[in-house]
Amino acid sequence: MKWRTEVKVSENPGYISYKDSILSIGSCFSDEIGRKLSDGGFNISVNPFGVIFNPVSILQLVQNALEGNLREELIFERDMKWFHFGYHSKINGVSKEDLISNINSAQYAAQRKLLEGDHLFITLGSAWVYRLQQQNAVVANCHKMPSPLFVKELIELEKLKVFSDELFKKLFEQNPKIKVLVTVSPVRHSKDGLHENNLSKAVLHLYAKYLTDQFTNIHYFPAYELVVDELRDYRFFKEDLVHPSQQAVDFVFDKFKYSHFNEGTLKRFELMERLKRAQLHHFMNATIEEVTKHEQHIQQLKEQLEKMDK
Repeated sequence: MKWRTEVKVSENPGYISYKDSILSIGSCFSDEIGRKLSDGGFNISVNPFGVIFNPVSILQLVQNALEGNLREELIFERDMKWFHFGYHSKINGVSKEDLISNINSAQYAAQRKLLEGDHLFITLGSAWVYRLQQQNAVVANCHKMPSPLFVKELIELEKLKVFSDELFKKLFEQNPKIKVLVTVSPVRHSKDGLHENNLSKAVLHLYAKYLTDQFTNIHYFPAYELVVDELRDYRFFKEDLVHPSQQAVDFVFDKFKYSHFNEGTLKRFELMERLKRAQLHHFMNATIEEVTKHEQHIQQLKEQLEKMDK
């Protein structure tokens, strides 16, 4: 008897390896998956511009990084700090010049990943966007500014298609080897309303389908389906009933690594996980013999990793 709907994940062993350079941009779910790759020793930059939910802002960040754009009219000061409506609040400065410098540094690092790297991971969170009315610009973050400054709207799929066609053609021309992996976040934006959240996710799924049909270098990973359809139970969500639990994140990541790592990458990753757990272990009232044995275990793991790198 079957007790759950099993989501088929396309086998793509060797899609990602330790030699690869990765840039991950998108919603908070990309933070979760990106952090697991980072902890496992991969060369990955996770949300260098902060958590971004909507596809318009994600595409704009990629374009800005490629072209070195910075719309200064979207810079503002609040509570003695400077922010930019195109970036998360973690990108800030004590002065306008400091903010611009921080943005330029983040954009330059992202540009190197885009032009010289191997992978771009994009996690789409919501198709609802907030438009700054005076500048007629979709913002990545409202930065707790007064709501009358913005108008909320559901982004049109056709506009995303036009923007994407131009942007990804340019990206693949400048870096033909880069591969793009698109996921839709399983996090429900319930504050928008459940019906509104479903409309939003529908747009994102249609958009992801368009990208994979349009570009051979763009692939889709069913993170949304794994949580919403295969796990399909509130016990796999945090107390807010919106964000997937750590158990759910681990489940999705296991599906990813077993389908996208080859045997060598998987062995190295599991060894890295063992090393990290060992290094984080703290003794209470341990004997010198126990501490010495533990340190020897860590050294043995390091030596095994060094052998794998030769």
